Amino acid sequence: MYRLKLISPDFGIDDSGPLHPTQEQARKAAELMLHVYKGRLRAEVHKVDVKTRTSEKLEEVYIRLEVQN
Repeated sequence: MYRLKLISPDFGIDDSGPLHPTQEQARKAAELMLHVYKGRLRAEVHKVDVKTRTSEKLEEVYIRLEVQN
């Protein structure tokens, strides 16, 4: 399972979203969040081991350093 982690200096870290069955679906969720949230944002995809409740960062999908109007 995969989870999206959103990191922003405005709201901190948000990893409370749903688990995604594939890495591609988590990446698509990151694209959606990038369009929804217009502030500074970094999105990471993490692989989650449900049994041990551990996660491993696989990739940084997007980094937006400046606010877009």
